[in-house]
Amino acid sequence: MLFLSTSSCLSRLFQIEGRQQLLTTELFDLQKRKKQAEQELKRNSCLQTSTLQLSACRELQDSITEHLVQSERLVFQEEALSTLHNLLTQDLQRYQEEREKLTHFAQNILGKPHRADGEETFTNRQSETSMQGKNETENNMESELDSNKQLDSPSEEEPSTPKAMIISQNPKYQLYLNNDLKTNGLSGRDADGPGSGGGSIGENGPRMSRWETTRIGANHYKGSLECLASRDWDTMSDRMGVIDSPPRVFNSPYSQATSLEYNPPYRMSEKGKLSPATSEMNLYTYNSRSTSPVGIQTPTLISSRPRFSTYDTLRRRTEVVNTVVPTHYSMRSSTLGAPNKKDYIAELTKQLETIQRRNQFLEAESVEMEKERNQIRFEMRGLLVNNEDLLRTNTQLNNELKRLREQMIEMERENQSIGERFREMEIEVKQAREVMVEANTQEYAFNFLEQSLKNRIQDAEENLDKQTQHAQTLAEKLWLAERQLEDVESDKDSKDKKLSDLSNTILRLETELGEAMAVSTQANADMNLQQKLREDAQMRVDELEESLLEKEQEVQKLQILVTKLQGEVSGKLFDRERSLEEEIQLRERLQLQCKQAERTVDDLTMELHSTNQTRDDLTKQLKLAQEKIIDLESDLEELHDSEQRWAAKQKRAIEQTEQLQLKLIQEKDLNEQLEVEKVSMERQLRELRLEVEELRSNRVQEDVISRTEIRVKELENLLRVEERNKATLSNTISKLERKINELSDQMEEEHRIATEQKDLMTQRIRSLKRQLNEAEEEASRKEAQYRHTQRELTEERETTSRLQKQLLDQHLQTKRKETMTIRQTLDNLRLDLSDDDDDLTLENSTNVTKV
Repeated sequence: MLFLSTSSCLSRLFQIEGRQQLLTTELFDLQKRKKQAEQELKRNSCLQTSTLQLSACRELQDSITEHLVQSERLVFQEEALSTLHNLLTQDLQRYQEEREKLTHFAQNILGKPHRADGEETFTNRQSETSMQGKNETENNMESELDSNKQLDSPSEEEPSTPKAMIISQNPKYQLYLNNDLKTNGLSGRDADGPGSGGGSIGENGPRMSRWETTRIGANHYKGSLECLASRDWDTMSDRMGVIDSPPRVFNSPYSQATSLEYNPPYRMSEKGKLSPATSEMNLYTYNSRSTSPVGIQTPTLISSRPRFSTYDTLRRRTEVVNTVVPTHYSMRSSTLGAPNKKDYIAELTKQLETIQRRNQFLEAESVEMEKERNQIRFEMRGLLVNNEDLLRTNTQLNNELKRLREQMIEMERENQSIGERFREMEIEVKQAREVMVEANTQEYAFNFLEQSLKNRIQDAEENLDKQTQHAQTLAEKLWLAERQLEDVESDKDSKDKKLSDLSNTILRLETELGEAMAVSTQANADMNLQQKLREDAQMRVDELEESLLEKEQEVQKLQILVTKLQGEVSGKLFDRERSLEEEIQLRERLQLQCKQAERTVDDLTMELHSTNQTRDDLTKQLKLAQEKIIDLESDLEELHDSEQRWAAKQKRAIEQTEQLQLKLIQEKDLNEQLEVEKVSMERQLRELRLEVEELRSNRVQEDVISRTEIRVKELENLLRVEERNKATLSNTISKLERKINELSDQMEEEHRIATEQKDLMTQRIRSLKRQLNEAEEEASRKEAQYRHTQRELTEERETTSRLQKQLLDQHLQTKRKETMTIRQTLDNLRLDLSDDDDDLTLENSTNVTKV
């Protein structure tokens, strides 16, 4: 697995290098494109092209930032993979060193000749299990736990993974294993033989306990305890809290010698062999008032059994099970006399007292042991087994004192081997302490990283608050700009109405001017006719004068004609006077119309002046709006920059979260390694406890036992500290994961809100730009209309001035002509009157002469 992981890491590193090369080439191309776009932007001066180029430059900048972030991620991934590769290589080296050590240790153990066969098989199995625990921790822990948990049900089949060990049976006891009756009390030669007076199990024989029937293999003691450990590991951790208990010393009530005839060779002391103890059901059914030291009810205790008295149970056990040669009690009967029932009951009561004392001690021990981890339950099972060994051995130790001395010599040799193993355990504990120091340093680094992450998260939150405040100010500015634009639009509407009214008045004046022009043309035509008539009259007067000069002799004849002509001239003069009065009235009317036109022109000039002022105001407002738009664009650019910074910070936070996740993965791996080491330490502790119990049962010196117990307790405390550290690490990891998830959710929501605000701002700016463009177009149209009206007014003024000059000229001419005609008529009348007077005088004189 480690080789595969290293190869996968190397392949990932090569892939990351290829991606980095591609990203560098893409970044180089994008930078070139950005430079070209900036140069084109500097060259161009058009607004539309400049805006398009600015948007393209921003897109290029965004893509460049994205590529840079991707390159930073790839660099971080490369660093992480390189560190993983280094860690894997270090793990491989450690694994190889540990494997070499274990192989060397196994070779040393296998090379010792004084070990028993059962112990050799046990050490081989320990080395195999330790190797399996080092190599297949991740893949086989769950399968082992499930297979061990299946041992609770009596109907399930036993797993076939643990191998049955060939163990030399102790001839001291008889055991029910694999439905075969093993004799007890005979020599090893008779016990191992197939035909050694055993017989089958009768109906009244002692029942096998459920724990004994579900054990793996024949006398596979280690496998049974492992099954119990795996079966009760998950349940006890939830029920009992981790409470530190004071160091305890095992004060056995069986430290005194019970009999002088104790013989050691038949004691069950070899390592790796099952003791011929009764089940926990048999032990706790001696007395119905005794309580089990185990807090959790096992299936063996719940099973229903018929109740018997203590005497009946022991009598049944000795009568039915005991297939031993009757020489066991012959020596006692020969030395002490025939066995009496009272003596037997006294012995049994003594044994029951000892058992009750032992039970009280175990119950007091269980109250403290329940507060510890589930290892204590295994310890209690071992103690129960040893108690059953003691109960069975106390009835048969009178004839075994001679053999016990020989076994003490063997125990001294075993003590030497145990001392060597204790030294090895101390070395392993030192290594475990070093591992704990490394875990503490890593935890300190993890806390430091957590604090730095918190500080960075606070900085990001402050920046986000500032950005939100800035966005709110921008929104207020946009709202004010919209209000101002609405006011400008209302002013524009009012001015449009005024301009429409002005255009209507101009059209009306144009129509009136056209009518005045038509009237003036008609007056000119009438004046021309009058001039022609006057010229004709003057021609006729000239002709008449000539005729008068020529025909003075015909005056009398022509007096009638003169009177007629005077009448005609008076009529014509009267008509001419009327026509002159009418012309004067027309002139006055034209003058009034001209004055009215001048007044209207003055009003139009005033309105044009006001329109110019409004146009200037509009231009100023447009300039202000353009300046506001420029400010808004700068604010938008700042928003884009802040968004880019925020995105960079978010990417950095994501990278930091990835780093934290990698560190969490590393810490999880370390936790798994610690768990594996803890399992190995637990196995070693079990072995040490078993050895301690064997030493207690064999009555080794109490100092050695106390030292071993203290050492075991220290190891248990170390395991508790490791479990606490593991719990704290798991809690911190879960808290950090929650915080990371919450921060990622907040960042996503804030990013979504920022994008929505950005879209709204862009839409508002586009609408404002459209409105400004429309206002500019309307202003240009109004300016064109204003120029057109100014031109028309100048033309009308010129035409009115011309008409006024023509009217004045005509008026002067008509006055001159009238004066001339009046003078001529008066002269003619005076001449006529003088002629008439002369004629009258001549007639009077002729009459007088005649008289």
